This record gives sequence, structure tokens and C-alpha cells, in this order.
Amino acid sequence: MESELIELATPFPDKYIRQKPGKANASYVNHGVIRQRLLDVVGFYDWSIDREIYQQDGTLTGCIGTLAVRVGGKDIKVQGSGDVEHNQGTNGANLKHAESDAFKRAAMNLGLGLHLWCGDEYFLYNKNSDESQKETQESTSS
Repeated sequence: MESELIELATPFPDKYIRQKPGKANASYVNHGVIRQRLLDVVGFYDWSIDREIYQQDGTLTGCIGTLAVRVGGKDIKVQGSGDVEHNQGTNGANLKHAESDAFKRAAMNLGLGLHLWCGDEYFLYNKNSDESQKETQESTSS
């Protein structure tokens, strides 16, 4: 696995993980922390909102966005959808919440924060960091 993908799949330290109030096992990492990790690992990226989702009464309730990055020398696009958990009172405020959720879900499709969704079933990072260490040991012993 490419080193960038291993970095993206690296679990966030506990100090960045928060719990949603009133929801058991609802861990999350703030939007800004996700963006910092993405910038740190892949550099600049492109993010766009492709579609806004409205109820019949005109209230914005979600959006779909595309995240474009360069990883391992390849241009990659992933999408994420986001919703508004609690109406914020205006469509602009609702869009900010939905966009943040969509961005984090798109980043998760690159492995970033995936451990939060998988919980105890998360194996990607350990598997690939072990393989990377094995490859390094083999190349230095040759």
C-alpha cells in the first residue's frame, strides 16, 4: 500500500476524537482536524458540492460533494453525502452542516477517519503498516 494511503488510514489520536452527546458509540473528529490531516498527507485538494438536497417545503436537508486528490501519483475522486441532523434555522446554516458531513464522509472513502466508522472491526491500518515494515526490513537486509 502507498505510504500516503497508510498515513490517511492512520487512526486519529484519542485527543482529537469526540463523542456526540446523547449517542452511544458516536465518535467523530472535527471538520478542521480532518482538513488538516488531508492537507498534511496529500497537499492541496479540490472539494465541490455537486448537489443540494431539499425537502418539499424548500428546507435544505443535505448535499452530495466530490473530493479530488492526488494519491500515489494518481488523481482520485471520491464522493460523500451529508445531512443536517438538526435544522439550523436557515438553508445557509443547514448547508454548512451538510457540507461538513459530506466532506468528512468523502475523506473517509480515502481511509481518513475510517476507524471511527469501523470501531473494533478496523484492521486496515495495522495490516498495511505491518506489511510496510516487513518490506522495509527486507529491503535493508538485502
